[in-house]
Amino acid sequence: MEDKDLIQLALGIIPPWFVKELNLDTSKKRMDIYLDFIKGSKFLCPVCNELCPIHDTKERVWRHLDFFHYETYLHAKVPRIKCNGHGVKLIDLPWTRQNTGFTLFFEALIVAMCKEMPVASVADIVHIHEDSVWRILSHYVDKAKEERDISYIKTIGVDEIAVKKGHNYVTLFYDMEEARVIHIENGKGKDVFQKFRTEIAGKVDHEQIQYISMDMYPAFKSGAREYFPKATIVFDKFHVIKMMNDSVDRVRRTESKENHVLKNTRFMWLKNPDRLSEKENVIMESIKNLDTKTAKAYQFRLALQRLWTIKETSIAREYLDKWHYWGTHSNIPEIISVSKAIKKHAQGILEAMKNGINNGVAEGINNKIKTAFKRSYGLKTEKYRNTMIYLMAGKLTLPTRC
Repeated sequence: MEDKDLIQLALGIIPPWFVKELNLDTSKKRMDIYLDFIKGSKFLCPVCNELCPIHDTKERVWRHLDFFHYETYLHAKVPRIKCNGHGVKLIDLPWTRQNTGFTLFFEALIVAMCKEMPVASVADIVHIHEDSVWRILSHYVDKAKEERDISYIKTIGVDEIAVKKGHNYVTLFYDMEEARVIHIENGKGKDVFQKFRTEIAGKVDHEQIQYISMDMYPAFKSGAREYFPKATIVFDKFHVIKMMNDSVDRVRRTESKENHVLKNTRFMWLKNPDRLSEKENVIMESIKNLDTKTAKAYQFRLALQRLWTIKETSIAREYLDKWHYWGTHSNIPEIISVSKAIKKHAQGILEAMKNGINNGVAEGINNKIKTAFKRSYGLKTEKYRNTMIYLMAGKLTLPTRC
C-alpha cells in the first residue's frame, strides 16, 4: 500500500476526494496533506442537496490530529457550486464544518481534553490560541443543548452556587431524573424562575412540572409559586440536613470561644457516626457526652436525620412534630430557630420523602463545577463560565470522533 493510500484510509477520505500529495518536514515537525477531487465531479447543494456543477474553488487549510509527533494540516481547493435554486454556495465537507480551521477529529479531541483539564492547558498542548479552544467548546455545547430532549421532565431541582467573591451567584436548574444541569441564570432572585420558564417554552409545558426541589430560600419559594403555580414545592433531605448542620456549626463556633475542647472539631459534628475515622471516633467519644450546647445540638441533628428512616408518612409527621416540640424547648437559640423553620416547611419535607425526591445529586454536580472553576483559575466571560458548567454537568451528547 502506498503512503498516500494509507493516509487516505486513515483520514476516512472517500471519492470523489483523494489524497493528492504528502509533504513531511522533519525540521519543522509538520506534515501537510493535500487533497483533491476527481475532475468533473459534482457536489451537493448544502441547502437542497441537489447535485450541482462547480462554479469555482477556494484554497483552504485545516488543522488535523497530530500524526505521531508531527502537527498535521489538510489542504484542499474547496468547490463552490452553482445551484439553479440557491445560487453560488460553498459545499459542506466531510472532514470539517463551515467556517472553521480545524477538522472534526481535531475538534472532538479538544472537547474530550477540556473535560479533563483546563482550557489554557489544552491550548498550550495542541499549540492553538485559547480563544480558539473556547470557540470550539461553545459551538458543540450550544449545539448539544439545542438537540437535547427535556420534554419528559416533571421534577426539577434548584440551587445556587457562588461564582465570584462578593456574593455573586448563579442559579442552576437540574433535571432530577438524569442528574444534570438544564439551565443557568445569573443571580438568585425570584425572576430566575420567570427566565427559566421562558427558556423551556416550546420544549417543556411548564404545567407538566409536578415538583420543584429546593432549599427554603424565600425568593426561590416566591418565584416557584408565581411562575410554576401547579408544581408542588418540596424540601429534600440534602437541604434540610445542610440547614441543620449550619445550625450545629453556629452553636459550636459560639461555644468554642469559651470551651477550647471544641476547637478544631468542626467537621466531626457534621459527619454521621459511621463516617468518622478511628481517630475522630476516639475524640468524639470523649466529648459528645459532655454538658455542652454543641453536644446537645449534635443529638438534635442525629434525631432529625432518623426522620428519613421512617417509611409511613403519618408516622413521619408525628415524629417531626415531636422533634419540633423538643427543639423549641432546647434553650438553644440556633436550634429553636431551625426547628421553627423545619416545622413551617414540614409539608414540603414530607412530600419529598413520600416521592423519594432528593436534591443531593446537586451537591455532587456543584462540586464538579467548582473543581472545574478552580483548575481554570477563573473564567474570563459569562459565556465561558456557562459553557464550562454545561460541559461538566450538562450530560450533553458531544462529538466522539477522535
